Amino acid sequence: MSDNQRGRKAVTAVAGIGIVAVLGVGAYIGFGDDSSDGGGGGGGSAAVKDDGPHKLIAPKTVLDGYKQLDGITSTELEEHARFGVHEAENVQTVYGNGSKGDDMGGGMIQFTGAYGKIADPEKTVDAMFTDLSEKAEKGPGKGGEKSTWLGDGPEDFSADGAVLKCQASRVEDSSTAARKGLSPKEARLALCVWADHSTVAVVLPMDTRAIKEGKAASLDEAATTTKKLRKEVRVKR
Repeated sequence: MSDNQRGRKAVTAVAGIGIVAVLGVGAYIGFGDDSSDGGGGGGGSAAVKDDGPHKLIAPKTVLDGYKQLDGITSTELEEHARFGVHEAENVQTVYGNGSKGDDMGGGMIQFTGAYGKIADPEKTVDAMFTDLSEKAEKGPGKGGEKSTWLGDGPEDFSADGAVLKCQASRVEDSSTAARKGLSPKEARLALCVWADHSTVAVVLPMDTRAIKEGKAASLDEAATTTKKLRKEVRVKR
């Protein structure tokens, strides 16, 4: 089985919105084949003006080279009202950047969002991080992967009319391949959540080559990617 085939087989989302564990991308980035309260800083919801109804879309191509991957998707958001999102509609997809036969070799972006009515964007972002943390604390995933949040909480990158927070996480792999030293035993990732008065999304950018090399993801870079993606997937209704 090729790296690309393993990656496609492996990209599955965890239950609910707990994609922080990134359990599905393990095999592609080299994991085994055997099958909070919000941060400080920005102005929060008070700085987010309501610019009218918007919706989310999933273009075939985003960010000058990331293409929607056929046959792969991300888990839908659930229990919208619990996160302060009303009259919600879901939008989700996974983008890859690579070449023919290795369409995720240059990176991936997991995009899981919803649009509707949001009274307090910061409360929505904080509630989603709390939910993600609770899911991570429940223990290893189906493949034995364990996710742990790093740092003292999400860092605030709010700007451009949205609350945006990002946090680093460590995913540890206990698969046979990892135990034999055939693949990395852990990956350090950065996950971001944005919300405004119409849209909310969880975004997980991944530099697959850096992960294979054991490098930690940059929160600043993840926030920048998320801001750019938001501009391309958020449109007026």
